[in-house]
Amino acid sequence: MKTNDRQLTELMKEVDSGAAQLPDFQRGWVWDDGRIRALILSVIHNSPVGAAMFLEYGNESIHFKHKPIEGSPASPGKEPDELILDGQQRLTSLYNALYSRNPVHTRTDKGKGIERLYYLDIAKALDPKADDEEVVISVPATRQITSNFGRTVEKDLTTREKEFELKMFPLNIILDFGGAELAERLLCLP
Repeated sequence: MKTNDRQLTELMKEVDSGAAQLPDFQRGWVWDDGRIRALILSVIHNSPVGAAMFLEYGNESIHFKHKPIEGSPASPGKEPDELILDGQQRLTSLYNALYSRNPVHTRTDKGKGIERLYYLDIAKALDPKADDEEVVISVPATRQITSNFGRTVEKDLTTREKEFELKMFPLNIILDFGGAELAERLLCLP
């Protein structure tokens, strides 16, 4: 047995390319919006989020079928370098919320299917009195937060300029260092 501490960015690239996949007997991804936000907050606070267990693939004695993590564009036919045996729910949530450019297909706490993008509210993150619930928010795939049955747009995040004007950092670019540099430049604009 060995430990293999890896950067989250490296692991997400492996999931994206299909180098890290799931054995096909793993159950489907089931985390709801609230659990995803809580996991993101744990990562932001540098809290332990648990270990993941991997099995090196390609050994003659390993005959598991494999499948990409939900949301990964990797071809199901691509042979992985390793299989994720434990940590699927956390890794799938992190991949979809922090790496994939697509909205996260998740559900409410009542089980209703929703599509979400996750943002860091920078003003709230810097406010020591702010509640954690206000720091990481999920936004519909339309990138608009509305009220009055959709008639009133409370926050419009449909362009990068609008995101940064409102100090809302899109978390799906946080592991893309080119995107993070763009964000830094835009946040420094007058």
